[in-house]
Amino acid sequence: MQPDTPVHLPVNHVFVDFENVKKVNLSVLGRKNFIVHLFLGPLNKKLDVEVVERLLEYSQTVKMIRSPKMGKDALDFVLAYHLGQAVQTDPKAYFHLVSGDEGFDSLVELLRARNLKVKRHSNWQGLEAALKNGVPAAHVQGAANGATKAPVNGGPEKSSSLSKAAERFLDNLTKSAKNRPKKKATLVSHAKSSLSKGASDGEGEKVVAELLKAGHLKIDDKGAVSYRLPDPEER
Repeated sequence: MQPDTPVHLPVNHVFVDFENVKKVNLSVLGRKNFIVHLFLGPLNKKLDVEVVERLLEYSQTVKMIRSPKMGKDALDFVLAYHLGQAVQTDPKAYFHLVSGDEGFDSLVELLRARNLKVKRHSNWQGLEAALKNGVPAAHVQGAANGATKAPVNGGPEKSSSLSKAAERFLDNLTKSAKNRPKKKATLVSHAKSSLSKGASDGEGEKVVAELLKAGHLKIDDKGAVSYRLPDPEER
């Protein structure tokens, strides 16, 4: 019997605009298959002791880059340069940009149009929400030839083929990360309650069946439910 072939997961590169977000999420440091690129401006001269300790502990997976000069958008240009370098070096990776600066969006769209997996998260909560929902990065946007948007890692995305009732229930599930039913029976009950008064169990089961067919849910033989939901920031 031959040993299982090891699975090599793509790297997640996290680019942090520290001038904008002004903090580091310690839970990301040291996470498997993650490299954190921390960008600081000339005035960012102090970091919390706990952050420094974690940076030292995981120094092999953390890169600190300081902008040499002050000025409007100075750090943004430095970050954009290093992001471009990383994309060239590791084009199959996922690239997360943590910054509330919407000025990066044009760069993000440019890279996504080239089928690169890049997304800007306005804060750390946005990144964590994407990771918890099984979406390590942005959906890949089709190139300029009109290709359609493809899901990340084979995951589902919002589908126009869903009924309005199924879309509404999908939105509820996406926004309720901590309160999702773990069993099919409870899920059907929740789906039923999302419909109009007097809805039947059969109507609830129909909504669940739509989400199953679309790939947003999986239900095993014992009725346990697992989820593959869209990024809440994109709904």
